[in-house]
Amino acid sequence: MPERVRVLYIMGWGRSGSTILDNLLGAVDGLFSMGELHYFWERSVLVGRSCGCGRPVTECEVWSKVLRAMEGSDAREIVRWQSDAVRIRHTWKLLHADPAGGAPALKAYADVTTRLYSAARDVTGARVLVDSSKRPSDAALLQLLPEVDPYFVHLVRDPRAVAYSWKRKKAQRDTAAPAEMLMHGTLNNAVNWTVWNLAADAVRRRAGRSRSLLLRYEDFVSRPRDSIASIAALVGEASAVLPFDDERTAHLGTNHTVSGNPSRFTTGPVQIRPDQQWITAQRLGDRVATTALTLPLLARYRYPLVPRAASASS
Repeated sequence: MPERVRVLYIMGWGRSGSTILDNLLGAVDGLFSMGELHYFWERSVLVGRSCGCGRPVTECEVWSKVLRAMEGSDAREIVRWQSDAVRIRHTWKLLHADPAGGAPALKAYADVTTRLYSAARDVTGARVLVDSSKRPSDAALLQLLPEVDPYFVHLVRDPRAVAYSWKRKKAQRDTAAPAEMLMHGTLNNAVNWTVWNLAADAVRRRAGRSRSLLLRYEDFVSRPRDSIASIAALVGEASAVLPFDDERTAHLGTNHTVSGNPSRFTTGPVQIRPDQQWITAQRLGDRVATTALTLPLLARYRYPLVPRAASASS
């Protein structure tokens, strides 16, 4: 029987630091970062966006080989299966589903997902694949795939910081024509932050402590080396060589991420520092509204009612 594919899945709402976490993990010996694999078929195959290496994904030296292994797959049909079977609202149902006996779309998507992970493992030779799609519904599906050995990092960030980030314009660097990344308003962000994190909590509880961990963005950027070491240990790679020169400085090489924040194109030495601009720059109305709308989960993730900047020594 073929060895199961070890997959480390990063889940949580967007603008929480998943791209830099993904890039750092992809630079760990034996790990391969795929980026947001959920969007591989739509953004990479159908739209033609760029790989982290700078080439179109379909022409990338890694992903072109993966696509050859996936020959016969219909990208448009796969995107329809995703819409039918793995929306965020499906997370709780997926935690108890049976792909083999479920809806045709779920079975088909489960099969193609398994094949895609297996092809990526075979082409790269990686011991662990890192998928930063963030979607708890896809994470729930992984626990149902017999050929996949899944691990999970639930990444969460202060919702006020996330709200501020979603309102900032960011250029999309992997499209043929100039474009900007999607922006979310205060209400939309607060609802999604709550729902996605509740769904991620459910996945983490089902996986158990031996296969999952909760990581706050604020703790990650305060102690990046320790955070990466803890995640490497979680997936059985405690002795792996880490890409750090010191506690905060890492060296990033070219990656092959298929989708994600434009920062995925960053290479060379990178210093990991807390991003606290939002604490002084955020509009009071946005902060008050976000605090009120996300209040039930603030205490769960140990966020104060009134945000405070981290000390200089953090």
